Amino acid sequence: MNTPGDSAVDLGPFPLAGGWARHHFEWPGHCFDLLVPAQPDLLLDDPAVERRHRVDDYMPYWAHLWPASLETAAEVFRHPWPPGTTVLEIGAGLALPGFAFRAAGCAVTLTDYDEQALVLAHHNARLNGWHDGVETLLLDWRHPPDRRFPVILGCEVIYERRNHPLVLGVLQAMLAPGGVAWITDPDRHQAHEFLARVADSPFVCETRILPRLPDPDRPPGTTHLHQLRWRDAPLS
Repeated sequence: MNTPGDSAVDLGPFPLAGGWARHHFEWPGHCFDLLVPAQPDLLLDDPAVERRHRVDDYMPYWAHLWPASLETAAEVFRHPWPPGTTVLEIGAGLALPGFAFRAAGCAVTLTDYDEQALVLAHHNARLNGWHDGVETLLLDWRHPPDRRFPVILGCEVIYERRNHPLVLGVLQAMLAPGGVAWITDPDRHQAHEFLARVADSPFVCETRILPRLPDPDRPPGTTHLHQLRWRDAPLS
């Protein structure tokens, strides 16, 4: 459940158009707070954002709490992860699902291609008293590092067709043998094109539907959880 905390706060890890808001997230047995941009759409008028957009179509997607993140976090808590499981979140943004993994006792590496998202993630980890078990890493999907993780999470990372081969490339480079990748999405039409690519990849996929949790700030719908495993590994 997402309940707004302070409607707005002045302090944050860096100056931000529209300021900051603190949100409280709570599930049975787990809760934590996140500092988030109070008015993320105002970033579109930031001259620095406009300059980056002209260069490479950059958009400050990191600043939004995306629809599938709440269901993804709730599903994290329903799964019996072994303590200390190492998890990689790609395209973390505000990293709500990644922090859910940390609250569940996992060690998480939060990655994004936007340094502001990582600065905020570091700030939010300290806000919740997590001085270990949370690593941040700047990650360009075109150049994945030589590291392997048993669990990889990508929440709302397949909304653009051009990213589909990059996401699959990261999974091929960084998913450990026998590992699982969770790709969640609110059933945008591009997801079906991603799944068509998966069919021609080294992975097999099992999809489950997660009902949309009630929230006045989000439209009704469903979240789809695509679980990808290496083709030679059994599905659970």
